[in-house]
Amino acid sequence: MAAHKATVSVSASLLPDEIKTSIGGTSVYDLNDIGDNNKWTYSLTIVGASVEDALLASIPFLGQGTAEEGATATVNGTDDIVFLFVKHTGTTDGSTSTTANLKISLNGENAATAGVGNILIKPDEIWCSRLDYSAMGSLHAYSSSGSIMVAAYAIVEDGGI
Repeated sequence: MAAHKATVSVSASLLPDEIKTSIGGTSVYDLNDIGDNNKWTYSLTIVGASVEDALLASIPFLGQGTAEEGATATVNGTDDIVFLFVKHTGTTDGSTSTTANLKISLNGENAATAGVGNILIKPDEIWCSRLDYSAMGSLHAYSSSGSIMVAAYAIVEDGGI
């Protein structure tokens, strides 16, 4: 069932023109590939020039209904992200263009610094990956200047792996 999968297909043209090659592939994450209590979540966030969580804790899980008390189940900062897809929308607010770069740190460090392993996403680019033991609260984002609207889609292990 498509609702329980993340499927990403990529085609790339690589190397200098005289030795150019094309390569492609597909990655499929089936719900509960890692862990046994995976749930989808989505966030449309405005990331500024100060370090902040890329996916906010307390955003609701999708398609989970409500508990008997009427509360919708939400993401917690200690839940583990097991699949992440990030889109730099190329805008500050959904309509105003930006040239700012988005930096993401997966290890809880300050994404504003030139930290080892920071992920750099330029306007209109995407980035995605399977992750292992990556707590929600450890995923930090930063804009190189001004604000960036970021769409983040994640499969989260509720309660951690």
